[in-house]
Amino acid sequence: MPNDAYTHYVVLNETILGEARIIEKCNEWISLAFVKLGVGSSKPFNDYAFVENRSLVPKVVN
Repeated sequence: MPNDAYTHYVVLNETILGEARIIEKCNEWISLAFVKLGVGSSKPFNDYAFVENRSLVPKVVN
């Protein structure tokens, strides 16, 4: 997988909100990530964000 690939899904209440690429794990609860929210919408939102680690679900390569 290339370095700029989104490696995780951002999940809340079993719903995928977007995708993320972890930049730095800050501690056991929070990571700084580049996120793409609104997957499937006409204008996805991209930005840096602090994300709870429990909401980051790794993508599985088939």
